Amino acid sequence: ERLPTSYIETLSSKDKTDALRACLLVYILTATTIVPRQFQLEAVLATLNGRDSIITAGTGCGKTLCLIIPNLLRPDTISVTISPLKRLQITQVNECMKYGISTISINEDTPNDTSLWQ
Repeated sequence: ERLPTSYIETLSSKDKTDALRACLLVYILTATTIVPRQFQLEAVLATLNGRDSIITAGTGCGKTLCLIIPNLLRPDTISVTISPLKRLQITQVNECMKYGISTISINEDTPNDTSLWQ
């Protein structure tokens, strides 16, 4: 069983709805290859409820998905993510684009072009 059912069952009605929507969206958008794990849903729900969260996980564990899901669930919002490494910025931009989220990496390599902001 890939769906973290035991965790989802403990949630309030509102959070349960958001968690199930998150699972369904990610499952469909990844052609049935990914289902969010409990730590990802915990971080997403914290974000959606205006709370901070800290995720300690290794490379490739799915932390970027924690940034993507709130944008999928609330598409009219704007998110700002601060990443210390350009390589990580590129990876996160590419991952967001896979999910259809308009994204830009802003650093010293960003062109000084006013049309970029329109």
